[in-house]
Amino acid sequence: MKAIVGGAILALLMQAAPASAITIEDLQGAIIQSRVNYDMRVRRAEGTFDTEMVMVWKFKIDPEGRVLGEMTRTVTAPRGPRAQTTPMRGRIDKPGTPALGGDGLWLLEGDKLVLLRAFEAGGLKAEIEFTGKGPNFKCSIRAPFVREEGAREIRTSQSVVGGPVTVLNAVQKSSDCKLTR
Repeated sequence: MKAIVGGAILALLMQAAPASAITIEDLQGAIIQSRVNYDMRVRRAEGTFDTEMVMVWKFKIDPEGRVLGEMTRTVTAPRGPRAQTTPMRGRIDKPGTPALGGDGLWLLEGDKLVLLRAFEAGGLKAEIEFTGKGPNFKCSIRAPFVREEGAREIRTSQSVVGGPVTVLNAVQKSSDCKLTR
């Protein structure tokens, strides 16, 4: 009976796994640059307002699976646009603490490089999907903010303009991703 159940689980896993899973080796030597644009409604000490945010990542992955690069976030705040650049540091399959606090984990899942970020409440799930090989190797990104189960808000203690911010609503309106070698 154990062999039948084990065989059924193996068959399901084989069906769920994509034919061409991405590897650290596939990503070595590549510079990944992405841009995600959001329409947001946030609450800060000075009030609640609508804003736009552009999040740009530029990074590479070394042979040990370390993610090395930077992230620049630009927001349209009531007093004008503000930008902040911070280092991106992490290691695939190893939990870490991002420069802006919280918790982070990079994963390879099939044909995707995934970043899970946990904030004070809620977080972000970024999925960079890869297609093709060689000169046709391309990427796309989807990076929604996510709510914790049972939580109404997404809160982070660090914002582009300093201090805490509560994300009431965030909609990804556009994105692009490119790979260069």
